[in-house]
Amino acid sequence: MRENKGPLARDLLGWVIDRRQILIKLGAFAITSPALASCGEDDGTTDDPSSGSTGSAGGAGGGTGSASSSASASGSASASSSSAGTGGVGEGGAGMGVAGGDDSLNLDPSIFEDAGRCALTTTDIEGPFFIDDSEIPNDISLFRSDIRDGHPGCELQLYFRLLDAEDGCQPIPDAEVYIWHCDADGYYSGFDGQDPSTPYSGPGERTVENDERFCRGVQLSDRNGVVGFRTIWPGWYAGRPVHVHLVARLNGATTRLITTQFYFDAELSRKIYESEPAYTARSTNIPQSSLNPPGFGNPAMPTMAYTPGLVIGKLNVIVNG
Repeated sequence: MRENKGPLARDLLGWVIDRRQILIKLGAFAITSPALASCGEDDGTTDDPSSGSTGSAGGAGGGTGSASSSASASGSASASSSSAGTGGVGEGGAGMGVAGGDDSLNLDPSIFEDAGRCALTTTDIEGPFFIDDSEIPNDISLFRSDIRDGHPGCELQLYFRLLDAEDGCQPIPDAEVYIWHCDADGYYSGFDGQDPSTPYSGPGERTVENDERFCRGVQLSDRNGVVGFRTIWPGWYAGRPVHVHLVARLNGATTRLITTQFYFDAELSRKIYESEPAYTARSTNIPQSSLNPPGFGNPAMPTMAYTPGLVIGKLNVIVNG
């Protein structure tokens, strides 16, 4: 069982990130973290058991169209109990931490240094279950770091660094990065009429009366292009590999920098489904097609590390800014 260290620090982190987003939106926030972003020259291969392959991400709620962009890096997506704390929220080491007295969040860009060469992240479709943060009057704000909304599941901490391939892979600050995915049982928030055991056909219709927004959130990238989220490992549903959606756009813009999805190693997903309590009831009949990442193209796959109860993923998202 994972030793429970620093719950206060982890709760404080969520408060700091959310407060930071409000201040940025008001134009009253200055980030003091050093800008250290860079792209490696090699292919990112490493013998570290916590390393994996990085993929792509996307951005903010809303906007039209999708751009070709994002990051890729090679490695083997695997689990490691000895290194899963590295880079984690409140876990110490080379990870993210709360900076000094100005309540700013020090999202350390050095944790992405093993993310490989500067190559565009593979784009992907938006999918049927997108909800724009601004399209529903009086809806809750999706600008938040903790998107669990009390739903059970293995904690998943995700960190993305948004980089501009057209500018030598320099970081892109002040961009909205929006992620969304299904819960442990395979359901998306905000939509009725779902059946995770049957492949979906056609676009989903948002249910106006359904005000659930679990597993959805937006963050603004800091001066290093970095954002972080706390969520749960997504469940599976028939017809699709396990995945998380991501779109990105510059704050206030309508054109997206990228629209994509990222995927996970099949054996890591299987291990989580078979060992974590929130997933075990559905772990005996998982279609292999729901576990395997797409077998074509170059799907975006974050570097992952896993210990019981916690998964940490990091991914460079490289776009044509």
